[in-house]
Amino acid sequence: MEQSTRNKADISLAGVDEQITTIPAAGRDLSLVSAAHAVIHAVAVLMPLIYPIIQVEYHLSYTQIGLIVAIPNAIGGILQIVFGLLSRYILRKVMLGVGNILVGISTFFTGTITGFWSLMVWRMMSNIAGAPQHPAGSSYLTDRYGRKRHGYALAWHVAGGNIGTLAVPLIAGPLLGLWGWRPVLYLAALPGILVGIAILILVDEKGLLDRRVIQHTHYEDSSGSEKPVSAFKAMFQPLRSRTLLIIMLVSIIAAGGRGLGNVTTYVPLYLQNILHYKSNVISIFFTLLLLGSVLGPLLGGRLSDRVGRKAMLLVFYGSSALTTWLFLAVAAPGMPGWLLPISLGLMGFVVYAESPLLQAYLADAASPAMRDAAFGLYFALAFGVGSVWSAILGWMIDHFGFGAAFWTMAISYLAAGALLLFIPPSSSTKQ
Repeated sequence: MEQSTRNKADISLAGVDEQITTIPAAGRDLSLVSAAHAVIHAVAVLMPLIYPIIQVEYHLSYTQIGLIVAIPNAIGGILQIVFGLLSRYILRKVMLGVGNILVGISTFFTGTITGFWSLMVWRMMSNIAGAPQHPAGSSYLTDRYGRKRHGYALAWHVAGGNIGTLAVPLIAGPLLGLWGWRPVLYLAALPGILVGIAILILVDEKGLLDRRVIQHTHYEDSSGSEKPVSAFKAMFQPLRSRTLLIIMLVSIIAAGGRGLGNVTTYVPLYLQNILHYKSNVISIFFTLLLLGSVLGPLLGGRLSDRVGRKAMLLVFYGSSALTTWLFLAVAAPGMPGWLLPISLGLMGFVVYAESPLLQAYLADAASPAMRDAAFGLYFALAFGVGSVWSAILGWMIDHFGFGAAFWTMAISYLAAGALLLFIPPSSSTKQ
């Protein structure tokens, strides 16, 4: 009885999944959700431009910088599983809209900090406020666009976020020199508030309510009677799938070199403190790095829809390791300066592409009824547990130098790719 009931639920959900793109204004909603992602990324990438200034002003060590990145990311990351489960009861547009508004407010108050602890508090508040974006946004868009276009929708979601990261050094770089870092943070608070309000007013989730109703009638039969799956059990259901379990382990390992995380944090610090570039030059190099964060996910997402998720992930993990080693080689003191922008462009193109590909792989592998919980658990592990890498790398830089840290990033890519090989071939996922 259990199996037949679940099959009926999955068949019904699959029907909703395939028809979802007939809802009007899907493109508008994709743009708004992606704009919300852009705000989250913009704040995340603005801080690495400010960290070198704050480090000097408040005499912070690399270990302290690593903790400022790691602890808020860990708390915000782990909470993503909570928001993934709350989508069973709260509209995802509400979580996304309110979250963006609170990110804006937290960014404003980050401009009022007086040292390490106040910086930690407001970065923590910002990450908690932004925690719904990944599970709620990714789940919403995969429902909206259906299985055949998971790669497309998630690629635009990630690329849209990375457009925000690309705009930051172009705008914030000059403004940091003109105004200083505090006024720039006050200005950066405004987009989050405006986008959050727009999502609350304009995003349509009514057409997706059929999916939510079916999800709540997904029953199990353990003692001859039917009852809804509890939220607690739903939280861990994805781990019963070998494919989903491996994908989540891969996300934790690859977090050692994740683009919008460790690469974004430590490349500007390397450029300032080892190569001694000024902030305006660092902004230009940073822009080249982030340009790839828009192009890489778009190309990778489209190709993965055609040739398979695993194949493209293996290509990008291998390329990420190679370009990280290339950057370390050409960024050494005394190397020709013209090699550095080339290496950063190549590095950015590949290191940011794995995130949408891994998310699309997960969306393919998870049944529609399990998808909210799967995304919540995935992001909790990838950005919660995975954020420990930031503190580890900061400690490594303090004790062994940048070279050891970048080598560790490269090896994490290779280890993640090797683990992917243990996923069994399956007709239910796009291999």
